[in-house]
Amino acid sequence: MSQVCESETPEDKVVEILSKLPPKSLMRFKCIRKSWCTIICSPSFVAKHLSNSMDNKLSSTACILLYRCQVHVFTNTSWKQDVFWSMINLSIDSDNLHYDVENLNIPFPMEDEDNVELHGYCNGIVCLIVGKNVLLCNPATGEFRQLPDSSLLLPLPKGRFGLETIFKGMGFGYDCKAKEYKVVRIIENCDCEYSEDGESYYERILLPHTAEVYTTTTNSWKEIKIDISIETRWYCIPFSGSVYLKGFCYWFAYDNGEYVFSFDLGDETFHRIELPSRRESDFKFYGIFLYNESVASYCYRHEDDCELFEIWVMDDYDGIQSSWTKLLTIGPLKDIDYPLTLWKCDEILMLGSYGRAASCNSNTGNLKYLHIPPIIKWMMDYVKSIVPVK
Repeated sequence: MSQVCESETPEDKVVEILSKLPPKSLMRFKCIRKSWCTIICSPSFVAKHLSNSMDNKLSSTACILLYRCQVHVFTNTSWKQDVFWSMINLSIDSDNLHYDVENLNIPFPMEDEDNVELHGYCNGIVCLIVGKNVLLCNPATGEFRQLPDSSLLLPLPKGRFGLETIFKGMGFGYDCKAKEYKVVRIIENCDCEYSEDGESYYERILLPHTAEVYTTTTNSWKEIKIDISIETRWYCIPFSGSVYLKGFCYWFAYDNGEYVFSFDLGDETFHRIELPSRRESDFKFYGIFLYNESVASYCYRHEDDCELFEIWVMDDYDGIQSSWTKLLTIGPLKDIDYPLTLWKCDEILMLGSYGRAASCNSNTGNLKYLHIPPIIKWMMDYVKSIVPVK
């Protein structure tokens, strides 16, 4: 150990200290010294900082990224929404829940009427749809990149007949083989016969889905093969979106029953993963999220004005086959809509009625609300990083 310390250079010590600092401090320190800027911008340092952040995630603290909005309606029937990006730093000691809220300023373009939808997350970067635009954004650094328009999503037909293309699902993650980030988008197609006013249709014939992949290195989309039933429906759970883990994107979908749909970012192929059967117990699967280094799915059953939740974890997925293990049962709980993530071994973050956030202890059933107004639209377990998006 002493030999390692003696051989350590002053620059090594600087790198070690800087790699443990939060992104906001590192962005400021880039302007202090040119040598520090060179270190902080280097790929090796970015990877080291990300690794340290991942290690911190396994401690008793957690960082939650959330998006809130508050709509103001005026007497002239116009409306405006205020949007808020925040990070919540959570910790527990002696069964007491502590948290502080840090508001963020992310200056990407947005109109008053635009919705913000979360569609993927990987290494501190989130994939969003803001209005009609797809963005990659690192909330910790405030950087964002607007992606080019799709070649498969077409404008609405102007005539009475036409092809209608509808966005149905999007995922984002890291291709470990090519060492680059990718966005995958799934599109539903149908032939439509519209009424004379062009706002409603008489007949709608479903056609095969199409899909495309965007890569950050080429900054462009390309069409790829997708083979799924035209009857497939994608669950638009506001707090789920897609999940990324170890080179795969996952979605929750429905086609004569619920299942998980996956995409291998390396070979760019899709696969279907069956969920365990819970029909006989009146449980219904409803969404997916990450639990440590596994994909988890939850099902629920309504009883006596309360919800009873089961959380299942996917084991040993090899791209084709998998098995599921029931992790825990939570509830019955009243006024709770969705489980979001297990941020500690026995604490699960949940979203309640009216956009309220709560943390539930799976052992004791104790539910503690986080008082964070106004309405929460979505929230997710987050790791702060300095991974660039530009």
